[in-house]
Amino acid sequence: MKPNLSASAVLIASLVLGACATAPDALSDPRFSDCPDAQSFPELADSRCTVFQTALDPGQPGGETVELFLRKFPATKRREGEFWMLAGGPGESGASFFTRIDEFRARFPGYDIFIPDHRGVGRSSRLCEGETPASDGGTALTGPEFGPCFGEIWQNAERTTAFSMTHAARDLDALIGAFGGRGQRVLYGVSYGTGYAMRYSQLRTQRIDGIVLDSVVPPLDDDRYDLSRRSHTVDMIGRRVLAECAGDAVCNARFEGGVEAAYSSLLADISEGRREELAELVPGGNLKHVLGSMLDIPATRAMIPDLIDLAINEPAALPAFFADEIDPATAVFADLMAYENADFSITLAGLIGMSETIRRPEATAEDVALAETELWFTSRLTTVQTFTNMPTYQRDAYFDAPYTNLPPILVVQGTLDPKTPLEGAQLHIQDMVDAGARVELVTVDRAPHALWFFAPQCLDNAIAAFVGEGRRPIQCDAVSDT
Repeated sequence: MKPNLSASAVLIASLVLGACATAPDALSDPRFSDCPDAQSFPELADSRCTVFQTALDPGQPGGETVELFLRKFPATKRREGEFWMLAGGPGESGASFFTRIDEFRARFPGYDIFIPDHRGVGRSSRLCEGETPASDGGTALTGPEFGPCFGEIWQNAERTTAFSMTHAARDLDALIGAFGGRGQRVLYGVSYGTGYAMRYSQLRTQRIDGIVLDSVVPPLDDDRYDLSRRSHTVDMIGRRVLAECAGDAVCNARFEGGVEAAYSSLLADISEGRREELAELVPGGNLKHVLGSMLDIPATRAMIPDLIDLAINEPAALPAFFADEIDPATAVFADLMAYENADFSITLAGLIGMSETIRRPEATAEDVALAETELWFTSRLTTVQTFTNMPTYQRDAYFDAPYTNLPPILVVQGTLDPKTPLEGAQLHIQDMVDAGARVELVTVDRAPHALWFFAPQCLDNAIAAFVGEGRRPIQCDAVSDT
């Protein structure tokens, strides 16, 4: 395998040829055609798209089918291999990769990049009519569409439960078999996409030369870090962030008795009904939920002491603080919604969550509230999932089966990830090592979830070493809270 271009060589090539200048023969593949949104976004201009028909239930060929949407970004120089990119969720479409796809292609110009839409998301077949691009709200469910959508889901429960993780993994196998080519083949997954990638590794019939896992999920059969305990994970990371403030003389001195004592006292006041005004001044009315969500982005994470200070001493200033400081910092996610059919599928998330990724699907909102009483940071997800009402499928033999025949694996993980913490990632890595896999772990100091967004240079450097000449990926420097 030829070594990857140096950073300076990539820069020169992108200036001379253009970061997305497709190799001359890339447009000749008759299986792909112009993408429907290619003219709307410059970064998608030379992407090529296709729709692939496959069985709704791969075990029952000849029956109902579903459509799988696949987008290809052709290599911009002589082809060396291919990346297959698996988005998070479950419920995210391939559009979650688009905001920095030019940068990634420039770093890996010899690779075709394939981005499939998981069944149930994007331009692939959806779970209900209300989530299709042609519906009134497009791929996002609007208020009037909820009732008919869930009615359709329950009326067609056999179809609904075929949108499983295992069937999606078989879809991926069919896509790679139909459209994959020669050269090095690397599977990249982020968040849920890491679990999806590992499920694929269990049943694949196609060659895979390496797997890159960005923010790897804990093992599905582990009940310490699963989705039903998301608030406990968030609280663990949140307390670490507050401890950093407590350990900084300037930060801690802002609060009478120190930040931890001041915040604890504030939560006691809220619990005892002495700070009712805060429910009207923070989004959603729950301060612990808001602070938990601020852990997702380094820039908002850095503002946690500021928010606590305002909530204690100047609550009337909170709306302006959210409008002027917090909202602009979340643009990294808001920008994704500009792409067509990028809306998150709450139905697919509910189906896979209640069937596989939530260890306590029977928990009620009251159970959650009781379990979260002593927490300082919480996730709204743990309460929302108690209201999810979906038909579920049985966990199959792959759910907790040992891995076999794994290719080399690279795991890139942030040390302040409030969704899939390093402790949970290490449990999953141990399962891979026990199966005989060669696993490289790169930790990114202070990085949150999804290094694709928040530590792209660290991620790309690690991948370059991994796919280049087998060099050991180096650890990354700290991610700044800016």
